[in-house]
Amino acid sequence: MPIAESLGLRRRPFTILTIDGGGVRGIVPLVWLQRLERHLGGTIHAHTDLVAGTSVGAIIGCALASGLTAQEIHGMWVSAAHTAFARPANLRDHARRLANLAGAAPKYEDGGLVQMLKTVFGDLRMGNLKRPTLALAYQPQSLCVQVFSSLKEEHQDLPVWEVCRASAAAPLFFSPHQMVIDKSGKPVPLIDGGVTANNPVIVALSEALGREARRASALDNVIVMSFGTGQPVEGYRGTPRTIFGHTSVITQALVVGATGTDELTARTMLPSRNYWRFQVTLPERLAAMDAAENVDELIEVANNHLAHGADERLRQLARRMQGLPLEPGWWERLRRREAAP
Repeated sequence: MPIAESLGLRRRPFTILTIDGGGVRGIVPLVWLQRLERHLGGTIHAHTDLVAGTSVGAIIGCALASGLTAQEIHGMWVSAAHTAFARPANLRDHARRLANLAGAAPKYEDGGLVQMLKTVFGDLRMGNLKRPTLALAYQPQSLCVQVFSSLKEEHQDLPVWEVCRASAAAPLFFSPHQMVIDKSGKPVPLIDGGVTANNPVIVALSEALGREARRASALDNVIVMSFGTGQPVEGYRGTPRTIFGHTSVITQALVVGATGTDELTARTMLPSRNYWRFQVTLPERLAAMDAAENVDELIEVANNHLAHGADERLRQLARRMQGLPLEPGWWERLRRREAAP
């Protein structure tokens, strides 16, 4: 071990946090992020240089970047999931579900989702976030990814709740979100960014090596902590189906997630010690993105993953984020003994 590292003098790395999309399964990374904050002894945003998220990952990421703790967001999300993905309450809701089976209407109205987002973010604008933040959506008309960035002047006045609503507009679950995104004043429809980049790690790395080049010039000093929302078992086909038995190709891409290629690319670009991916395979009964009744079981799965090695990895990640060696060196152990009563 180098002398500087053993003395705890290693330069603090440029740290990127990315969070995948996944609907109610967003509770899984929240459990892990709470444990990471415990190991850090402070908030995520105080130890992060760039945040990127897709869909529910954008919601969680923006909330963390606003200064909320993972524990605070956890409490909000448990109740919000039941609001956003509410069971049918009247004839209109049942009619919507029947239309959804034919592919003629989204499964949910967005009232509950919008209410939750406005409660969390209020009048907060992208430029008010405490950390540089990216949120991914998709423009179906122009067939391109829409990257909302708190660093871009044209995005700084956009309401955070609206950016998150666009990023979370999962096809067949919610309607596209009409939104003005530039000086033209013309609204464009936006859907869930998960259709092309459910794992936003490559977009985040590109941003870091572009705008933040002075601090992130060397990949050796860039750490990516990438949190998944639980990976459905291979072959899972839990997306809404039409009466003709066909699954939406777009929604299937969203559920499965365009994560494999992005993860492989990130692992190729970064030294192995600098890419920290947290993910777990879910049983088929927990794979649905909109089954709010699964929240308690999802929390149990996330906690079980902690008990089987993820907690130790999070402890090591916290030290890496703070510029410390993965294990305490002789100098740190000596200081601890001197500080002990």
